[in-house]
Amino acid sequence: MRLLVCCSAALLLIACGGGSHRAANPFADPSTPLAVRSEGLYATAPTADVHTVSFRGVGNSRVPAFIVVPHAAGRHPAVLFLHGSGGTRLDLIGPAAKLALGGAVTMTITEPADAQTYSPLVVDARRALDVLAARPDVDSSRLGVVGFSLGGQIAAILAGADPRPKAVGIIAGRGTDVARYWIRRTHAHLFFQAGTEDDVVPHAQLLALMRAAPGRPRIRWYAIRHELTAPLLRDQLAWQDSQLRVG
Repeated sequence: MRLLVCCSAALLLIACGGGSHRAANPFADPSTPLAVRSEGLYATAPTADVHTVSFRGVGNSRVPAFIVVPHAAGRHPAVLFLHGSGGTRLDLIGPAAKLALGGAVTMTITEPADAQTYSPLVVDARRALDVLAARPDVDSSRLGVVGFSLGGQIAAILAGADPRPKAVGIIAGRGTDVARYWIRRTHAHLFFQAGTEDDVVPHAQLLALMRAAPGRPRIRWYAIRHELTAPLLRDQLAWQDSQLRVG
C-alpha cells in the first residue's frame, strides 16, 4: 500500500488548526449505527472464545473483526489491536488472544488497504472502540490500544483524537506530521517500542514520534528489525495488563 508517509496537505492544514478558528476534529466518529453482525465462533479455548464479527465503518463499508471474550463473568477492560500496512485482523490475533486469556476483551480489525489518507483508518478504529465500549461485559473506563507500524501511527493519532483510551502502545510507529500533531494532545499513558535495526522506519522517524509525546512516556528499544518478537509482545501485554488492571 503506497500510503501515509505523510498525509495530504489539506488534511494536515486541518489537523494543525489552519485558519483563524479552531479546526474541527477531522477524525470525528459519525453517529451512524454500528450495525454489528455476529458471524460465528472462530475458535475456542478453556477460558476464552474468539468470535468473528463485522461492523459498519466509513462510507457504509463493513469492517471485519475478531473479538476475543473471556469466559469469566463481570466487566472487563478492553484492548484494540491495529495491524501494519497491508495487514488483516489475523495479524495480531495471537497477542489479542493471550491478553484475553488473562481477563481482557480484545479486538482485532482489518483496516482498508487502499486508504489515501489517515481519515478512514482512524475513524474505523474509533468505531471499533465504540463497539467495545458498548458491550455489557466491557468497562468503558478501561480501554487500551496497541498498534504496530502503520497501526502505530493510527494509535498515536487515536491517542489525541479520542479521549477514551487510557493505555496506548505504539510499536515501530513513524513520526509523520499528523501523528506528531495528535499525539501531543493525548492524556493517555503511552508505551513506545521500537527496533534499533528497523529497516522500514528510519530511526529519526521513530524518535520524532517519541519526542512529540507529552509527559514521560515509557520507551523501550530492542535489537530487532521492523518486526514483532515474543519479548516485545510480552512486554507490551504486561504493560497493558498493569495499566488497565486486567488480571
